[in-house]
Amino acid sequence: MTETTDKKSVRILMSAINGYGYYYLKTLIEEVPESQAILVGVIDPEAQKSGHYPWIIQRNVPVFSRMEDFFRAGLSVDLTVISSPPQYHVSQAIIALSNGSNVLVDKPLGVNIKSVRELIVAAEKFQRWVEVGYQWTFSNAIQSLKKDILQGRYGRPTRFKTICLWPRDYNYYNRNSWAGRIVDPLGQAVLDSPANNACAHFLYNLFYLLGDEMGTSAMPQQIDSERYRAYRIENYDTITLRARTKKGTEVLFFASHVTENDRNPEFYLEFSKGVVQFGGTHSQIIGEFNEGNEINYGSPEDDHQFKKLFDAIKRVREPGPTICPPEAAIAQTICINQVQESKNPIINFPEELIIKKDDRRWVDGLGERMGKAYENNSMISETI
Repeated sequence: MTETTDKKSVRILMSAINGYGYYYLKTLIEEVPESQAILVGVIDPEAQKSGHYPWIIQRNVPVFSRMEDFFRAGLSVDLTVISSPPQYHVSQAIIALSNGSNVLVDKPLGVNIKSVRELIVAAEKFQRWVEVGYQWTFSNAIQSLKKDILQGRYGRPTRFKTICLWPRDYNYYNRNSWAGRIVDPLGQAVLDSPANNACAHFLYNLFYLLGDEMGTSAMPQQIDSERYRAYRIENYDTITLRARTKKGTEVLFFASHVTENDRNPEFYLEFSKGVVQFGGTHSQIIGEFNEGNEINYGSPEDDHQFKKLFDAIKRVREPGPTICPPEAAIAQTICINQVQESKNPIINFPEELIIKKDDRRWVDGLGERMGKAYENNSMISETI
């Protein structure tokens, strides 16, 4: 990918090119033709640490530590891609919108409801769109499933649940200054947790599939949660959550970073006319009707992880509907805020149950217990 003056090319500004942002830029460089998009700016105070930095310097792409400085320099873009730490997502998105750019911002969208609502207002004011990068939402499998749900093929949704057990090591929590924290060293809320970071896609997916229209989500209500930790962190590394939507559907979520073994994301959706399941013995999303017939939607992993980037570029070039706007993504923010404000304290797992190895720790028997809770539609405390 080389710089071009082709007026049809979407001009892109990338905020953060280390961490996950490295892979956004890698995808842009290696898989997006220059006739479709070009990189015209980078925002990252530590850009020199990125493996892409020599490429950026060679092509004279301007680099700034702050997004404000990029636009103050008189530069402009069509699309801003934001994968900076979560506490900067909304503020950077609003800056980009106010300078005439559309926005693709990675999950989670924001750390509080007020700021997300301010972002929604800004998008309307400046007549630009925002996409939130929950990649499952952009997959053909999830889009097809939601269309069938909205058409009533499965009847009334009664219970949606998902589980994801992804062990993490010490390096995961030491990789930056905000991992596992409620507030970062500068005093900014970050609310980092399995539910708001690594496993956030799968929690959000439940609310998205329950939305009344394609670009909407159901809003969580009556949220109960249990939070636990085995690592010496500020926030939790394990959670079970139960919520209800306005229409009465029960939503259950199970996630942990301190089980001995992986359990990749699974979901089980119950309706009056059938069930839909994915994960475990189902490598693809399978809809099963009470009458016995089935639909195979494929897997949400079948599509490119950065389909969200391809779709955002396409939308700049060919206007179309927003897949995951902030009005939908705020469901995740509402859920996380209510969990964080719960009167129930974070519980430390008993030391005698914590297995400590050189590179990580896990809780003896936790994976089995969470699996049982998932099967029984119960919280950890309700499972013996």
